[in-house]
Parts: sequence; C-alpha cells; structure tokens
Amino acid sequence: MKRIWSTFWGGTLAAMLAACGGDLAGEAPHAQPSPEAAQPEKKVEVDERIRRLVASDFPTLDDTNAAAFLAEWGATQTENLVVLDTKHGRIVVELFADVPVHRANFLYKVYRRYFDPAEFTRVVPDFVVQGGNSEEERPQQLRFLIGQHTLPAEFRADRIHVRGALAMSRSYSDNPDKRSSGYDFYIVTGRRIGAEELGRIQRDAGKTYTAAQAQAYATQGGAPHLDGEHTVFGRVVEGMDVVDRLAATPRDASDWPVERLEVRMNFASEAPAVPEPF
Repeated sequence: MKRIWSTFWGGTLAAMLAACGGDLAGEAPHAQPSPEAAQPEKKVEVDERIRRLVASDFPTLDDTNAAAFLAEWGATQTENLVVLDTKHGRIVVELFADVPVHRANFLYKVYRRYFDPAEFTRVVPDFVVQGGNSEEERPQQLRFLIGQHTLPAEFRADRIHVRGALAMSRSYSDNPDKRSSGYDFYIVTGRRIGAEELGRIQRDAGKTYTAAQAQAYATQGGAPHLDGEHTVFGRVVEGMDVVDRLAATPRDASDWPVERLEVRMNFASEAPAVPEPF
C-alpha cells in the first residue's frame, strides 16, 4: 500500500531590470528576461513502511499517555493475528481482545514497523525465547521516535503461562505495580509441571488453578511461577516447533544466542506468502 505525498516547487523570481544612471536617451534598454515558467507539481511516492515509521500524526508515547492512546487506537483495529518470520520458519500468534492495552501495544509496534526486523536476544530451553528490546542502533532510534513507555499490568486468572503463551517482560526493580515493558516480549516453551510442584507454587504464591489449568501445566507444560508477575496477552497458534528450534540455539552464559536470530513481523493480512530469505 502506497500513499502519494505532494510537494511543490516554486518558480524563481523574475530578474530585475538593471538600473542606469544619467540621461540614456538614444541608448537601447537592456532586455528584461521572462520569468521562468512554474515547474509542474512533483509527486513523491512514499513507501507505506516509511510512512508508518515516521507517523508524525501520532504522539510520542510515555507513561502518562500510552495506555489511553493505545486503548483508543486498538479499538479501531480488527486484526488479532500476527506473523513472525524467522530463519527457522514461521510463527503465528493470536492476540487476546480481553487484554486490550497489551494487544493494542503489540499491534501498534507491528504497525509502526518496530519489529521489522527485530531479534530474539534471550533463549532458554524449556523456559522462554525473548526479544524485541535489542540495543542495536535501529531499535534504539525507533524507541526514541515512538516513545519510551511501560504498560499497566492486565492480569487475568484465565490467561496463564502455559506452553505457547505470549507475554511482556518487565523490570523487577522499583516496579511495585508490575508494569510491562512496551517493547520486550517473550514466548513460553516451558516444561511439564507435576501436581506436587504446582501445589507448592500455589501455596507459595497464594493462587489457585482450575483443574483444566493444572492439567494443561501437567500435559503441555509452561512456567506457572510467572503467573501474576507478567501479563499474558496472546498465544502461539502455529509454529511451536519453530519456537523450540529458536530455544535450542546455542547461547552464552547470559542466555544470549551466539548467532543472530532475526524476526520480521507483519499483520497476518499483510504477511508475504513466502518470506524473503534470511
């Protein structure tokens, strides 16, 4: 999708008649050049990706305006599926409408092309793959352009960290309200959690799982110790085998993958049928 922006180029001013002093009777006057004809309007085609990156009609987000803006903007969006293309294949995530600010935030960052590309910066087998908050120059510039902000927690008892859950990371320092990062997300790979371990987690955290949730943790796996600590706002509906391959990437002592794990995101309705090679 492309939009035409127009810019006008003005013509030059007419040259002024040279001034002559004294009585010039009998001397031919200097010829006055004609003004230049106005140049035709020049139309500049601006790629939709550039338009979304710049998006000068949107506010710079901070903690005072982000939630309200995202809630309003998100209410205008009907898309709930996002495609993540990686060197290992395609992942499709569904965003939950009942977690509206986090849903809108993720859609907005996809719309603004923040995640095109991004990278996974933490991989832990049987736990999570995490990305979005790279310190490379491009994402740093885009965070400055879009705005540095966090999100209010949107915890729901029915949105838990089972295998395939999509959630936002957060700071554990000076963050009593458990506000989420505006950019850093993760997908749970997890491990199976037996009844005894889950019971201990419930006692320690003062939470109660339904029988169906306990069964999901026992059979599918997950990371229940993160429930009530991070907001879950979506789930993987296609490509968990791709997530597992990402999680199995060799990593250093800080869980940083030793090879770049680039990801490119698009709304499902705009995703290419065949992604470009990585």
